[in-house]
This record gives sequence, structure tokens and C-alpha cells, in this order.
Amino acid sequence: MQRIGIMGGTFNPIHKGHMAIVRAAKKQFRLNRIIFVPSGAPPHKTSEYVAPKEDRFKMVDLVIAGKKNYSVSRVELDRPGYSYAVDTFAELKKEYKGDAQLYYIMGMDSINEILTWKKPMELFKLCQFIVATRPGSKIRTMRRILKFPPVRMHSDTIHLIEVKMNISSTEIRGSISKDRIPSRYMDRHVIEYIKEKKLYGYTGV
Repeated sequence: MQRIGIMGGTFNPIHKGHMAIVRAAKKQFRLNRIIFVPSGAPPHKTSEYVAPKEDRFKMVDLVIAGKKNYSVSRVELDRPGYSYAVDTFAELKKEYKGDAQLYYIMGMDSINEILTWKKPMELFKLCQFIVATRPGSKIRTMRRILKFPPVRMHSDTIHLIEVKMNISSTEIRGSISKDRIPSRYMDRHVIEYIKEKKLYGYTGV
């Protein structure tokens, strides 16, 4: 049976922190494949600027180009309406017809909000979770969530990995808007693309 890691997110933009999480998950859980799933219309990101979905897809594609067993999916980009993880994993389960164990790779912030998601208990039945902790992670919040009876039933499907790299997409966007590209946090191809497309308020002046 294949072990497939699904890295979802807005990737707004994709940065080296995302890649560090994926590498750690792939190594520790012996994942055969990594699939990036950029969200189309994320329901939890309505209060902040999100770059056009085709630009976010392209930036992910640029980063993983040439990497064996890495791919990027349009499953959420091409679906109308909001992007819900439970719908995505239901589709992926059908696609692989039970021949794969799916692992949802995410950050601590995401697991801490999971009870606000659409049909979270259904999602627990569709995949296991690899949760990346980083400096400043709210471990106490997650521990409270794990004590919630419906979640506690599935606590053995939640696995933690430690990633030292702590990069904020919000801070990256803020720097770019001031024409200060934080090059140490992003792949050079992504930087070139942001400059070319003038994303996140970049002017090049």
C-alpha cells in the first residue's frame, strides 16, 4: 500500500518552511509520494489577501519541478465554491480506491482550528494527520482538542513532528509589499515569479 502525504494550504506564497515540513514528514513516515494541494477559495482566509489561484499553483509547481515523487494537484482549484478538506480527501480516497494510506500534513495552527472545519469527524476517518510543531506552537491548545471525546477516539491518527524552521507567510507578504524580498525564505524561482507578476504589492521601485 502506498503512503501518500498530502500537503494542503493556500501557499500564499509557498516558502522554505513548507518544504522543511514536507521533507521531515516524508523521511519520518517513509512516504512514497507527496502531493501539494493549493486551496481554491479557502473559507478561513477571507480577511486577508490571497494571490490568484493560478499564481499560487504556478509557484508550487516551480518549487517542486524535477523533484521525484512530488506533484501538485488541481483538485481544489477546479472545484467551485469554498475548498473543504473533507471533500478533497473523499475525492482522493476514491481516486486511489483504497490502495493508499493518506497522511494530511499540516501545521499546528491548522489542527488547532480543525473543530471549526466542515465535518471534521468525517475527515478523521479518511486520513491520518502529521502535525508539524515549530517554535511558538500552541501545544496546550492541541492538547485540549485531543481531550474532546469525539477527537480522543482518533488521537492515535495524529502524529507530531518537530520542525525548527519558523517562517511566517504574513511577514513574507508584508516584506514583499515594501519591496523587501526575504530571499532566504523562498526559492529563487518563486522570487522571480513574484517580481514578474508584481504579486503582494511588489513594485520593483
